[in-house]
Amino acid sequence: GVVLALSGFQNPLRGHLRAAATALGAEYRPDWTPECTHLVCAFPRTPKAARARQRGGVVVGARWIWECQKQGRRLSCGPYLLDGSASSGSEGEEPEDAPPPPRPSPKVKKGAGPSHQ
Repeated sequence: GVVLALSGFQNPLRGHLRAAATALGAEYRPDWTPECTHLVCAFPRTPKAARARQRGGVVVGARWIWECQKQGRRLSCGPYLLDGSASSGSEGEEPEDAPPPPRPSPKVKKGAGPSHQ
């Protein structure tokens, strides 16, 4: 039931977020539309975020997608909400949770690296 748009993210991060969200079953829209339920936003205090809130949307940071991906399920938005207050950051600061999570890699045992004999 999640239909999301992204705001404030540049590629390749934008593509990583979109891919992670759609892999979890969300629908993606390139811009905020009336059918959107969530705006995943880099900055909480933007005109786009304000419009999404006014129209009943939920504004969350990228960490929400990464944590949902990590746990393989939709998590509550509460801990990831961007409320737009000054304490939540502002335009011009670093984006919310910018780096994508590392890709899972095969477990490597300690000492299993190349031999230096």
